[in-house]
Parts: sequence; structure tokens; C-alpha cells
Amino acid sequence: MDDPYQKGGSSRMLTLAAICVPEYKIKYVQRIVRALYTKRKRPLKNELKSIDLNFKDKELFLYLTSKLLIEHQDIQLRSITVHKEYVNQHMKNDPNVLYNYMVKLLLLGTICKSKYVDFMPDRRSERVNTKWNMGEYLNQMIQESRIEHQVINQCCNVYPMDSSKCLELQFIDFYAGLVWSAYEFNDVRARQFMKDNRNTNHKLFFPVE
Repeated sequence: MDDPYQKGGSSRMLTLAAICVPEYKIKYVQRIVRALYTKRKRPLKNELKSIDLNFKDKELFLYLTSKLLIEHQDIQLRSITVHKEYVNQHMKNDPNVLYNYMVKLLLLGTICKSKYVDFMPDRRSERVNTKWNMGEYLNQMIQESRIEHQVINQCCNVYPMDSSKCLELQFIDFYAGLVWSAYEFNDVRARQFMKDNRNTNHKLFFPVE
């Protein structure tokens, strides 16, 4: 954090995002990703990352995603962004703890309100040093929530996936990149999308110690 971002320093923001979608509607999410590959005349085996998207790609993605949210009210977009400079020291020492904490804030409420959930994080985000994995962590949080709240959830399965083989993960990578740019670079286009469309966005700016 001593040097500016892109001049030897780290990015200041970290964004996690998720799409909550009924299983039988996953195909609509996949179609948006396929549309970008078709536009690029790029084979699906050559994975697109958010960093690869140009201005026109992002315009198409945001247009199709806006249309998706209008046509399917039961599909949710969620995101959470943290200012890394202000994260407390314990979480800086073990980024996996920060990741688990952000996932809890982002998804626990939604999971508790859903009877059956399959949670598919990117395999690259699996825990490294924490004492319990994401499945154990989430299920512990669900059980604790039952003490004070009504919880509908009966099962939450965690299936880490390889994004190169999962178009839904590529979709959310694109979306997370856009939300991140809204905070990191004050991207007006991304901010306008977040303002105009149905999404749940959290800011986790720790106080300065």
C-alpha cells in the first residue's frame, strides 16, 4: 500500500460478487457469457476474464444483464467491496478470514431464506490456512442464525468450480470486475448500472485504526 496502484502498489479495493439464481434459469446467465464469446469470435475453451473485456464488451454485458434482471425477478445480483487499507490487522495476516467474513455478510441472509442451496465459489478462492473450509464455516453460521432467527434452509452444499468450465462463474467475474472498477477507478458506467438496476451492493469500509 506504500505505492500507488498500477505504479508498484496494490489495488485499494477488493470486491466479491454473487448471482443467486434458480437452477432451471442458469441457462439465461450462460447465454450472456456466450454472447460475449460470439461477439469476440472466441472459442469457449479460451476463457475470457473481466480484465479482457473492452468498452464494447462491457456495454453488451451491462445491456444483457439489465435485461436479465428485468425479465427474471427471482435472479439476484449481490456484491460487497472492502477498502483493503483499512482492514484490521488480524484479517490482513490471514486474508482467508477476511474472505470468509465477506462471504458471510454477502450471502448468509439469502442462504438462510432458501430451502436448498448449491454454493459454487471459484476454486481459486478456496481456503489455504483457515482452520475450517467454506462449507463448514457457512453451515456453522446457518446453525448460529437459528438461535435468533427463523431459518428456512435445510441444506447448503459448497461445490468449488473451475471458472474455465463454468460460465456462471465467468459471468460473476465480469460483474465483480465492473463493481470493483466503480470503487477503484470511479467508473461512471458501472456506478450508473448499479444505480439503475436491481442489485444488492454492500460497502465494507473498516474504520481507520
